[in-house]
Amino acid sequence: MRHLSRSAVILLIALAVFYNIERLDLGQVNPIDIASIVYVLGLVAVISVITLPILRRSSVVVSIFLWAGVYLLTKSALLFFFEGRPLLGGVYTYLSVTELVLLLIVVWLGHDFSASLHEFAEAVERITFADSDRQVRQYRGIDEDIRVEMFRSRHNHHPLSIIFVKPDPDAIQATLHRLAQEVQQTMLSGYVINNMARTLRKYLRPTDLILEQRDQGRFIIVCPETNAAESKLVVEYIECVAMEQLGTPIAYGTATFPDEAVTFEELMRRAEAALHSANGKTQPSYTPENSPTLSNGDTITAF
Repeated sequence: MRHLSRSAVILLIALAVFYNIERLDLGQVNPIDIASIVYVLGLVAVISVITLPILRRSSVVVSIFLWAGVYLLTKSALLFFFEGRPLLGGVYTYLSVTELVLLLIVVWLGHDFSASLHEFAEAVERITFADSDRQVRQYRGIDEDIRVEMFRSRHNHHPLSIIFVKPDPDAIQATLHRLAQEVQQTMLSGYVINNMARTLRKYLRPTDLILEQRDQGRFIIVCPETNAAESKLVVEYIECVAMEQLGTPIAYGTATFPDEAVTFEELMRRAEAALHSANGKTQPSYTPENSPTLSNGDTITAF
């Protein structure tokens, strides 16, 4: 937010100087005489780099070269068709260089402001709107899927693990007034939850069922064909991914069928108890260079 404010202020100052530089005579005749068309180009350039996605996504170098070319083409066209003033020669060289430099400065600052504005809008969107992807589903309303997975595990005598994952609350701190702190905490937690949903969806196996409990700020991951030792590998992998991609430590708890419980409700109770007792203070031993392989042949992909 501070970077956005700073970019806006600097851009406004630059535009004020750009449009009033001929007035800055400081008690003497000002030799700067910027052509009117350059003011129009400056306005169009700033508006375009802010509003056009193709320019916003491109490098600032691309925008600078683009508008330098537009300036040269425009001045050449005016000289050819309307006998405008020449680009080079005597004082005209000084004026052309001044016009071009000022134009490119406002283009650069406009590009910086556009990037900051886009980052801010993206952050607000991530905080405000929950990810609606079907691979990360709300915990409520998935009873049938859970029954299917439990039946399959019982029928085939295969293990199944439940993993609770939650961003470590100790890593989210604020020092504002109590009310402002609560608002900030809610927004920051929502931002972390949405980013973690995308990360889990991207890096976990397609067979893993990812459930979101947004009101409690956590995820439940149902891992078919995964025993206790393998669920530990999954947790260590999630820890590494969360730190690498989000910079966020996690708290977690696990429980495995049928070693620790034979019903889904009991698996949930045991995993939640483990989540509260462990408090996410363990350190991951998994490294991306050594991707673990589970007993069903699945390999957890390194990021």
